[in-house]
Amino acid sequence: MNPRTHDKPETAATAQASRRFGMEEAIARAGISERLLRQCEARGLIQDTFGRGYTHEHVGVLRFVRRAHALGFGMGDIGRLLALRQDEHRMSAEVKLIAITRTEELESHIEELQATKRVLERLAGLCLGDHQPACPILDELLELRGFSSQPATTASASGCRCAPASR
Repeated sequence: MNPRTHDKPETAATAQASRRFGMEEAIARAGISERLLRQCEARGLIQDTFGRGYTHEHVGVLRFVRRAHALGFGMGDIGRLLALRQDEHRMSAEVKLIAITRTEELESHIEELQATKRVLERLAGLCLGDHQPACPILDELLELRGFSSQPATTASASGCRCAPASR
């Protein structure tokens, strides 16, 4: 076996791994926005490149951030997950706790959205949708009934003026 031919793939792989990308290429490779890249830099999730460009490692971290962001993790949790990823002595229980906490937050948000949807459906059902100016949807929004002192999840369309004043 020729030692020179054996070294060439490693050299090529090393050269590829050490290749640096400009911001636009790193953004394209990671599938993120410039804004998200800047947030990662500001939070120290990727090390400052001092204008030397971004490496494959940076792109890998940015992809990780993109996927975690798509699952709804905030930047604080993403930072914790990245730190755990790099910690060889991590306990998977810590990672699981972050994920379970996020699912609980999502469940709460889903319940809030469903309650808001029910209120809007009720208001739309009360609206005659004719050519008259009276509109219970606008009346509810103007008076903010159920919203000023109570959370949106308990909002009610009861008491809306539902019918036009005259026909």
